[in-house]
Formats: sequence, structure tokens, C-alpha cells
Amino acid sequence: MKKLLFTTSLLLVSFFQIFAQDWNGIEIPANAGNGKEWELQENVSDDFNYNFNSSSWSNFGEGNKWYNFYHNSWDGPGYTYWKNENVTVDGSNLVINVGYTSENGKGGNYGVASGCVTSNNKVLFPVYVESSISVANISLASCFWLLSPDDTEEIDIIENYGGVNGYKHLTHISHHSFIRSPFTDYQPRDTNSWYPDSRVNTNYGWGDWCYNNGNRRYMRMGVNWISPKHFEYFIDGELVRVMYYNAIATNYNGTWKYTYFNSKNWDVNGYKLPTNNASGYTDVTTYATSSTYNFDKLKEASNASNGFNVIDPAWFQGGDDSDTDGNGVTQEARGFTKELDIIINMESQTWLASSTPSQSDLENPAKNQMKVDWVRVYKPVSSNPGADVAVQSVTLNPANASLENGETSNLTGRVLPSNATDQTITFTSNNTNVVSVNQSGLLTANSVGTAVITATSTDGGFTATSNITVEASGSGGPIVSNLEIEAENFNATGGTFNDGVVPFGANTSSVGVNYINAGDYMEYEVAITEMGDYSITYHISSPSDNAKIACYVNGNLVADDNVQNNGQWDAYQALTASNNLSLTTGNHTIKIEASGSNDWQWNLDKMNLEKLGSGTNPEEPTPPLAEDFVIQAEDYNETSGSFNDGFVPFGVNASANGINYVNAEDWADYTVYIPEAGTFNVTYTIATPSDNAQIEIVVDGVGFSRDNVQNTGGWESYTSVLAANKVTLSAGDHTIRVFASGSNDWQWNLDKITFNAVTTNSRVLSLEDELQGVAMYPNPVKNTLNFSGLSSIASIKVYNTIGIKVLSENVTNSLDISSLQNGIYIVEVIQDNRRMVKKIIINK
Repeated sequence: MKKLLFTTSLLLVSFFQIFAQDWNGIEIPANAGNGKEWELQENVSDDFNYNFNSSSWSNFGEGNKWYNFYHNSWDGPGYTYWKNENVTVDGSNLVINVGYTSENGKGGNYGVASGCVTSNNKVLFPVYVESSISVANISLASCFWLLSPDDTEEIDIIENYGGVNGYKHLTHISHHSFIRSPFTDYQPRDTNSWYPDSRVNTNYGWGDWCYNNGNRRYMRMGVNWISPKHFEYFIDGELVRVMYYNAIATNYNGTWKYTYFNSKNWDVNGYKLPTNNASGYTDVTTYATSSTYNFDKLKEASNASNGFNVIDPAWFQGGDDSDTDGNGVTQEARGFTKELDIIINMESQTWLASSTPSQSDLENPAKNQMKVDWVRVYKPVSSNPGADVAVQSVTLNPANASLENGETSNLTGRVLPSNATDQTITFTSNNTNVVSVNQSGLLTANSVGTAVITATSTDGGFTATSNITVEASGSGGPIVSNLEIEAENFNATGGTFNDGVVPFGANTSSVGVNYINAGDYMEYEVAITEMGDYSITYHISSPSDNAKIACYVNGNLVADDNVQNNGQWDAYQALTASNNLSLTTGNHTIKIEASGSNDWQWNLDKMNLEKLGSGTNPEEPTPPLAEDFVIQAEDYNETSGSFNDGFVPFGVNASANGINYVNAEDWADYTVYIPEAGTFNVTYTIATPSDNAQIEIVVDGVGFSRDNVQNTGGWESYTSVLAANKVTLSAGDHTIRVFASGSNDWQWNLDKITFNAVTTNSRVLSLEDELQGVAMYPNPVKNTLNFSGLSSIASIKVYNTIGIKVLSENVTNSLDISSLQNGIYIVEVIQDNRRMVKKIIINK
């Protein structure tokens, strides 16, 4: 960090007495890289030279760098119960305290009350993160680690068991790649991951060494996260372990060992992980040894390995389709690419439950404190800020593509390195009569044949090519072939979130599209030769919660569906949209949008359209009447509240399965249309580990029922709760609100609300009540729908194919439908308590 220089030594001394951080003068052990220097990241660095103490959730530190809890509502592993009040700052140290609690809901006779701290800002490679820590002299884990907000990427900088027999002389150097459902955890399990140190032994562990009879000592732990598949770990400024692509280097008892995994046959939930030996550690091959660290030797070991990535061998975080690391290889694991929170805590861990400290140890101030002197974070920047960063290569995706005559598609070009000063690329075609290309990479197929598209960097003239084949048009549609839409063949893309790789919109890969963020969309021009209803099936994959996919036809929303977290970016599964597409003959624009709340959404391979029947049968299902219906809790229109829980400041959070982070007085509103009046039983599918939880249903501002929610023992232990009072709804639009009316700060998780019709307020029409002798014409129709056989004014209601009322009029002989777009609709005619339902097709 650059500081102003003073001309007198007195001023210089005064300046550093007041402003110098505790780490001043301690050299950064990691190499920033050629032409680089380290720059301090103030928003995540802290010397803790202030005071803080709070019994409730609070931000603290200059600029609110931290808060005193975990980064979601989970309160700890094993017998841990994280508490806000167990975090303090004493003027020179961040202090994590543990203590006794009578809580035993997680097992055991009592629990461990402990503290946890999370950064409000995140870190992303390339970055160096280091802390000076005095671990607790107790049989718990003292932890300093990094974790992605979706809990899938974790780097453990220190996991030290200060007083645990058998482990207190070791430091666990590790990282984790997770799939959340089904929960699957990869971490390096080689013996070298348990790092010994000559300063401690099995009788005198790190807890003893750090406590030092009350004269506390500190150990420095750091990680240099260089790239997605390259980590360096440091202890007290010394490099001790390196993870690099397919090999590991560890300085073990003074000798550097270069190892790689022997095999990958351990089956965990259907995923293949590195094979363990009889002692429970991973089988490895030692490729070489040396007395000092040799990066070239590590690269040799990686090249000689069996090809099993040591960061993420099962590719839980997906493949490197877009060559994130710029090594020219895409058929490999992506590695760690997400922003990570900094987390500092103490915890009981399930595998060490039998070593849970006694009550006396938990209450002993000589044992129950972990202290952190400072945390510092640096990023590499140019050592000569005015100097240009030269382009070294260019990539162009896809490398090969086929188009139909008249079709358009996109190429994505990138310069490497990503921080090159001049990012501009020029696109050219060697045969513009066949394929032309604009300077945004948009291809237009002009005639049958082949062409080569070349991307050339302005800086250095580096090139990459893509081979394009143009075939004769088939069905007349520019994209659809056998009603299959390849995701990468979009006509337009855009978005609102800059992920740093594809600024706004989708990225094309060899399989489909990736780097999809919330709000990203793709548009496809599709030609339909036969009118009718079509199902749409996505071939989609996501390791994220809160992912959704929406489909629009000609600007109208047709379906919005949750995408299940399957743990991987490239394990494609079929997902059929909840509603069908009503398509007339001709061209249509299909827009696919990432509609979930997670910044990172899904990868999409392709979509299949399948026609359902002829689409001309006039006898159709009736529009929704006073029948059962379900509100999915996450589909709210608006939310708010009065309690800032630190995660969702005010209101509920949408998850893949419903809503969570619900606090007292939080509410969520849903707009529903009821086509026929009725009275309904209301059933909540709900879960809570809290006492004093309640839920209230409010319709159009009037409360109908307030019901207690019993403690189910867990946030995901759902049960059915029947509201004490029924809800009566008239025909038409209503706003339904669910309100957390209990007194506990943390209330419940809600999956869905089910409404079961009990009675209707108007007479149920029977077959004898069918309206006879009435006809509607023409069909298909353009602008005016005519009726014959009506004896008086009739109520005419028009619904789209997902049951939404789009038009309602009282007429005697004709209905103006010019405001409706092309498609299939259902028309309900009611006259003198008699009813007729017909399907019409609007084709202008």
C-alpha cells in the first residue's frame, strides 16, 4: 500500500504510530507475478485496533467490513451453536469466544456456544489472503476460511485443532468442492494434507504453543489463490503446499514431495472420487522429491499424472468450456471461479463429537478464546500502472458451426490475458457470399457453402478461426430442425449482470450456452409449419439453488420453472416447461430467460419442441373454476418486513424449494386470479426449528386465519399445517399475503400454500346446463369473433392456455379480439346460467 512520505523523521514516526497496520513491515511471502506488485484491499483487511461487542446481529469494523454471524442462517456443525455475542473486538484482537450452552437439539447432553464472523465483501482470484491467529487451547477447531455464497467452493486457510488429542500437533491444509443435493463433498485426503511442524508435538500442541501460559503467540496462515486450478499455502511466511491442476507439492518434514492421485474409484452418491487406501487416506503416486520447491517439477508431475484434477476431480464446479484459465484446454475441470466470503470461527465438528470439551473447559478463559491479530488481503496490480498489458492470444467460439441458409448466429471472441490493455478484435469472412460477419461477431448465412471466420486482435495481430458450413433451408425456419433448438444458435442475447467473462448475456460453448447470470436471455427465431400446442423441454444443468428458466413467445411469458440443483454445470437433464406454447403457422420469437435470483443460474444444451395433437378439437378443458390450486411460496410478487437479519435485509428470500430467511413480521404477497367464487381450506407446507412461530393469511387486506407453527426440528423438516379458518374468495383478482406473525426473530421456511375448494358460491353447472344452439365463427379468426344463437346479452371470457383471463365482455353478437396476439385461446360463454366452452385460434 502506498503511503505519503514526510520530510521529517518526527512526522514519519508520528504517522506510523497512528496509522500503520499491525502487519507493517511483515513481507508478503507470495510472488505477485512478473511486472506486478501487491496492492492492499482495504475493504477486507483489518488490524482490529478498536472495540466491538454486541448481543445481536451487527456489522462492525471501519466501513462495516464484518458481521458477527455465518453467511446464512445455519448456526454451525456438530454440537456448535453460533451466537452473535460470542464475537468481540478488544482493542487489538478479534476474539472468538466459546462457552457452554444447555442446547442439545443437535445431539449430546449440551452444546458449544461459539462465535462466527463473515466479511461483507468478497475475494476473487488472483488474490493473497493471510491472517495472524492465536488458536484456542481446546478440543475444537479454530478456523479461517473462504466460502462461496452458494456453499459449493471452499478454501480452508487454517483448520487447527488446538487441543484435540491426535490432531493438535497438525494443521489441516485443505479445500472442498461441494454438490449440495445430494450432499457430496470432495477434499484432498492425502496424508500430506495434515501438516506437521517441529514447534509442536502430540503432547504439546498448537493450543499450548499459542496460549504460551497466557503470553499468547500467533501463527500466520495465508493462501495465494493464483487461478482456478492453482493454490499456494503459507505458514509463517513459508510456502508449505501447492495445488496445481493434476498434482500436489508438499514440504513434508523438510522434503518437497510431488504427488498425484492413483485412481478415482471411490463411489460417493454416484460420483467417482479419488480412491482411498486401507488407512482412509487417498492413494497417491510420488512422482519426485526435492530439497527446495521446484514449480517445473510440479508441472511435470501434473503432466505425468492420471489426469485427475486435484482441485475438483469430479468436476462438481463444471468443465472449463470457455477456457477460463486461458491454457487452451477446455476438456478439463473448471476449478474455483466464484467470489468467496472470508469466514472466521470456532466450531465443534461432527467427526469429533466424542472430543467435545467439558463444561469447565468451555468456561475456562485460558482455553475458550481464539484471537485474530489481523487479516490482510492483497491483489496483484501492474508495478508500472501506465504500462500496457500486451495481448498474448485470441480465442474464438465455437470453432465449428452449421447454419441453415438465412439463419443468423453468434461467435464469441476473447483476447488473453483478460486484463490486456487493448481488448478489441476484428472479424472477417473469407467468403462473404456464403457467410457475412459484423464486428459484434454476428453471422449471417447468405448461401449454401463454407466459409472461414477469422478473429484478429488489434494488439499483436493474433488470430483464431471458426469454420462455418451453410446448408439448404429445411422447414423454412432459421433455427428449428426436427423441432430441436440448439442453445448456442441464438439470434440475440443480453442481460444486466457483468460476470467478468461475458459482460452481458450468454456465452456459447461447444455444447450450448454457459456463464448464464440472473436476467440473461437468448432469443431464437423459429418457423412453425403447423399450428398447435407445443411442449418445450430444456436440456439443462445447474449446481445453483434459486435457479429458474422462463420462456416467452413473441414477448408474452408462457412458462417460468424452477431448475433443480443437480450439483454440476454439465450433467444435463430434461426439464419440461410447466405450460405449453400455442404457436400459429409462421415465424415466432422464442425468448429464454434466466429468471432465478442466484447470480449464477444454469447451462443449457438444447431445447425440444413437441407438437401435442392437431390443435383443432373445439372441445377443450374448461378454464379454471372453483377448484384446488397451489401457490408456490417462491413465486411472490412483493416482500418486505421490519427485521434486518443481515442476509435478506427486509423480507423473505426465494430458494429453489420455497422461501426462507423469514423473520418476525416478514410478509410476501401473491396475486391470483379466481375464475369462480368459492370457499377454500388452506394448507401450508412449512418447516421450522423455532418455537413461537406463527403464520397468518391475509386476503385483500383482511386477515382470515392466524395459526401456530409447531417446531418441526429443522428448517427442511416440512409438515402440513391446516389453517383454522377457511378462506372465501370471490371471482376475480386477489392479493394473498402470508405474514410471519410469531414472536421469534427466526420464524419458518415455506414450500407452498395449497387451497382446496370446499364449496362454490354460485351453482355448479351440470351437463344439462350446457348452452345449446350457440356457435362462434370464424375459426381461425383475425379481429372479430361472431356469435349466433344468443337470445340475449351473454358474458364472454377469453383465457390463454395457462388459464389467465385476457378479455371479458358482455356481448350479443360479436367480440373485438384485435388486441390479442396470435395463438390458441379458450372462450367461455355464459348466458342464463348455461355455459359453453370452445377453443379458438387467432391467426392474423
